[in-house]
Amino acid sequence: MKTPQNIQKLVDLIATTSRKNYSQLLTNFDFSTIDFEPYKTWSIERYTRNCLYKDADFELIILCWEKGQQTPIHGHNGQDCWVLLLEGSMEEIFFSMGDDNRLTICGAQFVVPNQVTFMNDGQGFHQLKNDAQGRSVSLHFYAKPIENCRSFDEKSEQFVKRSLGFDSNSHFTSN
Repeated sequence: MKTPQNIQKLVDLIATTSRKNYSQLLTNFDFSTIDFEPYKTWSIERYTRNCLYKDADFELIILCWEKGQQTPIHGHNGQDCWVLLLEGSMEEIFFSMGDDNRLTICGAQFVVPNQVTFMNDGQGFHQLKNDAQGRSVSLHFYAKPIENCRSFDEKSEQFVKRSLGFDSNSHFTSN
């Protein structure tokens, strides 16, 4: 049965799984049992960040994307990040910093529903774009909560510290 309470099952599994098995857990978990509708918020101005669960060890966030919305190029403040696309389609673009302190595209991939991707600062930086004809929804899992990150400011062509917040919090949030 599709229910928001199945988020607790996912939280319990993550809490008892080692970091090296997170990708496998996310790949094998049946997300069709979770009703994400109560946690989705939308904005025509930018993608929204909606907290499903947060404690000292990890956080789960739903990002809701209107057509064409994208993240800035960013890092993850030393944390590991897994993304599972729930609906729509996304493009993930990878960047590295050259010796001349310039960003260079070093790869890209198209992400389809139920695909899990992984990123951390050791791999460089990335940007996610909703390339679907309509809305997309993605689940982001961080091994430790991220309060801020390095984000590339296209106007100044420099990285800036960006504070991260949520557009909505669920009752599963814990601190």
